[in-house]
Amino acid sequence: MSVLPINAEKILAELSKREQASTSLAFYANYALDVLPAKHHVLICQAIDELLADEYDELIINSPPGSAKSTYTSHALPAAFMGRFPDKNVILATHTSDLSERWSRKVRNTVDSNVHANVFPSSKLSHDSTAVSRWATSKGGEVLAAGVGGSILGFRADLGILDDPISGYEQAQSVTQLTKIHSWYETDFVTRLKPGAKTVLICQRLSPNDLAGYLIQRNVLNPTKRQRVLILPMEAKEDDPLGRSPGERLWPEWYTPEMVEDAKRDNFKWRTLYQQEPPSESGSWVAPEEIRLVDIVPTTLHRYTLTDLALSVNSGDYSVHLTAGVDSKGNVYVEDAWRERCDIGVTVEKHIDLCENAGIQMALIDDDNMAKVYVQLLATRCRARGIMVPLKMLPMRGQNKETRAAPLRGLFKSGKIFLKRASWNRWLVNEVLAFPNAMGDGVDDGIDALGLIGRRLASLGRPAEPVKAAPPPKTIHDMTLNEMWDEREHATGFRKRF
Repeated sequence: MSVLPINAEKILAELSKREQASTSLAFYANYALDVLPAKHHVLICQAIDELLADEYDELIINSPPGSAKSTYTSHALPAAFMGRFPDKNVILATHTSDLSERWSRKVRNTVDSNVHANVFPSSKLSHDSTAVSRWATSKGGEVLAAGVGGSILGFRADLGILDDPISGYEQAQSVTQLTKIHSWYETDFVTRLKPGAKTVLICQRLSPNDLAGYLIQRNVLNPTKRQRVLILPMEAKEDDPLGRSPGERLWPEWYTPEMVEDAKRDNFKWRTLYQQEPPSESGSWVAPEEIRLVDIVPTTLHRYTLTDLALSVNSGDYSVHLTAGVDSKGNVYVEDAWRERCDIGVTVEKHIDLCENAGIQMALIDDDNMAKVYVQLLATRCRARGIMVPLKMLPMRGQNKETRAAPLRGLFKSGKIFLKRASWNRWLVNEVLAFPNAMGDGVDDGIDALGLIGRRLASLGRPAEPVKAAPPPKTIHDMTLNEMWDEREHATGFRKRF
């Protein structure tokens, strides 16, 4: 048996490392960045490899602060991606342009290094385009570094990386700031992605409606993307993705017991930042799993409109009309929802349209000063159009919003309310999950409208229970031997002997 010279063994070992690094992100990080991935880093890298292999479209990774997640997603990933696909483009975005550019500089320098060239010989830096905010490979691929909220127009990407898109806990508690981030994601980031592009979001959770929460809920309501969510809590729970026992801490080589105990001093931040389970802003007024979406609603329903009024036209609260049906068992099905900041005349015409087209049996509305003006205009337009709106005004009795909505909460908790799957689910579900602590204008108008049916449900009419047809009588061909003897005994009084 021949023995390879020592140099030959080293060469073969080196070639093996390079081959592994060309297809595995964990091996690439170890080879090109000279880091040793911990167990959770390997899992993150495997999830990214599966994303790039087209097993899904969007990867969301939630991991505690200080878990070195950015080393693999914002450094190793874009460098390896430009190695595998030197003609493709990457957007690398963090909460500030300065931080994005620091990561971009590291990626650019790695792509320009000898170790990267060892793995990807055809992937080289173009020395005509080397600015840290935007640089290119010799094959025409580019990396754009940007801050969340900044301009990325004029650039099209095959891979979008969002690393800690929110600057911190304080920003995450601002409805206005979160709305801006959601808007930037929808109008700027998503529109810059090419067909078939992949997205990676990595962050620690900061609030129920941070970008991770927004994207998870977005995909639940309208599942257009193959999404994977990888959650790595500091202390393991049941079915831990790393196979840890419940209570076992993450990365024990780095996180000490003292660090964990210190993190637990603030229960809200512990659950949010470290356990990746931000408590509901409403104190679990309604939990996400208690919101039930259905594709088809029963045809035999008694239908009602539910209206909440607003005077604003271009800002402030919304006017809302909901159409809901009640079945024979008292289950409520929300079939349609409309909201708009508009002139009161538009709200009136929409209301009449609903009553004309949906066979409404009663139109519910709060009995307040605004409704008194609305009712007069509604009556005038109903006479002009020859359509009746069977209006029922409900007294408010000085109760606050949460008290008036309490029966609605009971419907959700008891599993007796269903939303027909549609585009309006997003804003209505957002209101339900954030109530009653959401801040700003137009954040609970749907709740005010939907709460009307909760308050009135006990006295609303319901369709009759469907009559079940009696089963056809059995013929002799359907009967067992004993059944035939029983039938004979019943008819003749003759008793069987066995």
